[in-house]
Amino acid sequence: MTTSTPQAPAAKPIGIDDILVTSFVNAELPPAATLKNTALLLIDIQELAEPAYMLGNALAAGIPEDEARMALADYEARFNDALDNAARVLAAARVAGIPPIHVKIQALSCDGRDTGLLHSRMGWRYPPGVRGTRFLDPTRPNNDEMIITKTASGAFTGTALDSTLRNMGIEHLIVVGFMTDECVETTTRVALDYGYVAKIVSDATTTYHAESHRNTISKLGGYGFTQTTDETLAQFAAMPETAPA
Repeated sequence: MTTSTPQAPAAKPIGIDDILVTSFVNAELPPAATLKNTALLLIDIQELAEPAYMLGNALAAGIPEDEARMALADYEARFNDALDNAARVLAAARVAGIPPIHVKIQALSCDGRDTGLLHSRMGWRYPPGVRGTRFLDPTRPNNDEMIITKTASGAFTGTALDSTLRNMGIEHLIVVGFMTDECVETTTRVALDYGYVAKIVSDATTTYHAESHRNTISKLGGYGFTQTTDETLAQFAAMPETAPA
């Protein structure tokens, strides 16, 4: 009777990620995250991001309601899950004493004349108080929480966000909100370029197309710039008030 010799598993072929990691030499560790140097950024968690707002626009444009609802169904499910998780992260930040900063699309002027050119060319003018600017209830700011308004994709563009964060001594940013591949990604990338340690909470954000969300999270996650809601809650609970001496 002959016995076969077990075959060793085939070696995993070298992939592009294996090549890229060889570029990271002499990397410097970022400062440790603490309750004093960490802030939560909530991006565009407002009426214009929710499926009901989009449904209203579709109906006003003459799209049949049943077809519009069907087209929005997948986004609505993902949006609701992301909003629930963003609310969980916000609640945990408040308990821990981590400052939330709420960012929303809204002009300064009553006619929207200060709107950035990109948004203007898209027809996105949102003066204070108009439909679309209202914060959503699950993550509505408390009276003492900061609000930054913007009329561009990134939260740093044309705003005082950077100087505000530096005045507060913030070095770490946790980012939630909408849309993953638009305002959330733009804000996170600029934050990283400005020297902040920024991470997107991957299941507390989404965007119109599921594939776009997955691609953005995969791309940034490959560099360690994402974490889940559960990981974020655990991080907040274990975070020291200040860095060890």
